Amino acid sequence: MSTTKTFGTFFLPGPTEVREEIMAAMLQPMIPHRGSEFEKLFERLQQGLRPIFKTERPVYVSSSSATGLMEGAIRCAPPGRILCLVNGAFSERFAHIASMCGRDVDRYDVAWGQVHAIPQLDERLSMRKYSAITVVHSETSTGALNDVRAVSDCAHRHGIVCLIDSVSGLGGAELRFDEWKLDYVLTGSQKALALPPGLSFAVASTSFIDQANGTHGRGVYFDLVELDAYARRNQTPSTPALTLLYALEAQAKSIASEGLENRWLRHKAMATRTQEWITKISDETGKKLVNIAPLGSQSPTVSAIRLPAEVPADNFTSGVAKRGIVVGTGYGKLKNSTFRIGHMGDHTMESLERCLAACSSVLRS
Repeated sequence: MSTTKTFGTFFLPGPTEVREEIMAAMLQPMIPHRGSEFEKLFERLQQGLRPIFKTERPVYVSSSSATGLMEGAIRCAPPGRILCLVNGAFSERFAHIASMCGRDVDRYDVAWGQVHAIPQLDERLSMRKYSAITVVHSETSTGALNDVRAVSDCAHRHGIVCLIDSVSGLGGAELRFDEWKLDYVLTGSQKALALPPGLSFAVASTSFIDQANGTHGRGVYFDLVELDAYARRNQTPSTPALTLLYALEAQAKSIASEGLENRWLRHKAMATRTQEWITKISDETGKKLVNIAPLGSQSPTVSAIRLPAEVPADNFTSGVAKRGIVVGTGYGKLKNSTFRIGHMGDHTMESLERCLAACSSVLRS
């Protein structure tokens, strides 16, 4: 971890703070992306990325935001109606993408901050024929953590593909692609992986790619079949964001050095500490704060915290900023009533304590 004084001030739930040594890695020289030197770099990236996804499959690297690989998932999904599990702004985005790609879409909505219950999902999948479902692992707008393993297992019992957005989950929340027999998982660079924005990553099962190969209308830039074929020969279909790949290589080494399971535990500890702080500061100040995700379904990477009505969210976040810490405003319809702490990436309990101290100072004032 960085010991520079500047680290530990930026607690947005993405883009999160990036350490200076990772930024410095991007200053390496350009190389041709159609040559052996690049292919060796890409092979090293695969060796770093596969353990993060817990997979032996190739990891697709896209020079785009994660939204691109959400669209790729929809375009490559089997023909037929899609059920979208919606419990926040980003699961809503997945549903919107499916609809805008011309798919017939049904929504299974629960209140923002809640997660989807498997018995109710099972019932819905029994009532109508679907080809795929979409679900968000860690819903960045609410801090709710869906049990994507159980959701995927439920989908598979009905012969349905499960498409998982783990943008603010992967690297901070437990996910095991191969062991859990998942179909498709995507993520972005700027969340728990603590990289600059601009890259997204995905893994697809062999069976998913095999069926996608016969699917029409896959498009070009986010065609997962082509991404899979190129990744197998340590290449990308299009010109990659080379400087970001240098940063990725450096950060993958750092994640491997820490150990992924240790990284999961660190994130869980930060989420637990944040929940403890919510309870304590509420008691101390008489200002009732609430994590809008229930215990047992709280993301280890982001907490969305409801403020009392007498504390405007904009005033709160600007007050924290004056104390040298940046926390996130609420998102979407929660913008005016909540704030979010992104305890993710390379943050530690030490840097989190500085964040919580600044938040406490504003509430006490």
